[in-house]
Amino acid sequence: MSNKQRELVDTLRKLVHTDTIIIPAIVKDIDEAEGTILATTATGLEIADVRLRSVIGDNDGVLIFPQKGSSVLMARIQESSNFVVISMEKVDKIQYFVEDKFFELDKDGLEISAGDESLKKCLDDLLDEIITIYAPMNKSAFMDIKQRLATLLK
Repeated sequence: MSNKQRELVDTLRKLVHTDTIIIPAIVKDIDEAEGTILATTATGLEIADVRLRSVIGDNDGVLIFPQKGSSVLMARIQESSNFVVISMEKVDKIQYFVEDKFFELDKDGLEISAGDESLKKCLDDLLDEIITIYAPMNKSAFMDIKQRLATLLK
């Protein structure tokens, strides 16, 4: 790292330097619509509206939902009364939004969609067409493939 880069890094550190407080807590409740949790600290203090992402009201980006009853680490957002989850013990669900594209992974499987279209629906339609046109004598093999896809995709 050059001297100028080192000076820039040091200056930025001085600008944002605050003592960060990390608080361990247990997830008491989850508000998926808001992207927040209700957390309980070891002393029994309940902290509401703990953010799961840094920005409120923005649907683009990644949301990782912890399991209810699992432990999380929270940090206070600089000079505010707001907190954000920075680490979690167990993940219940992962969502990723980019404009009209959507990705979700949970215990029920994977969902990938764009607007009204989903990967599962497209693959089901494709297999149905293959069965109708090309594979009437081997329909059971294609139905087995549809069942296998149903265990992965939702």
